[in-house]
Amino acid sequence: MEALDRDILNWIAERTGDPALSDQLAGAAVKRRDYMRTGFFLYLEAPAEAPTVDAGLRPICPHIIGSDLMDGAGCSLFLKNGRLHYLEVYARGGFMPESPEHYELQDAK
Repeated sequence: MEALDRDILNWIAERTGDPALSDQLAGAAVKRRDYMRTGFFLYLEAPAEAPTVDAGLRPICPHIIGSDLMDGAGCSLFLKNGRLHYLEVYARGGFMPESPEHYELQDAK
């Protein structure tokens, strides 16, 4: 897992207020990472013993800023049947490096 991937998942876990989602994120394993030049998809697998998340939960995700990103980036965490499914990270204009080095996570505006 890349540093940005882990930082985003930790950021979400710290702000979710949902213990089941926090548990899944803490033990998440990467099944696949697809880089698309304008972002990436990170397919996740939660530990089998982690509780399922309520179907109505909408995870709060950060805005990403940094010198490697022209207009910053956004992200969304998707769940399927109460389990982690994938994280989508997308540039808000232009190219996104596969592994940004200089970034900061902020509350989305």
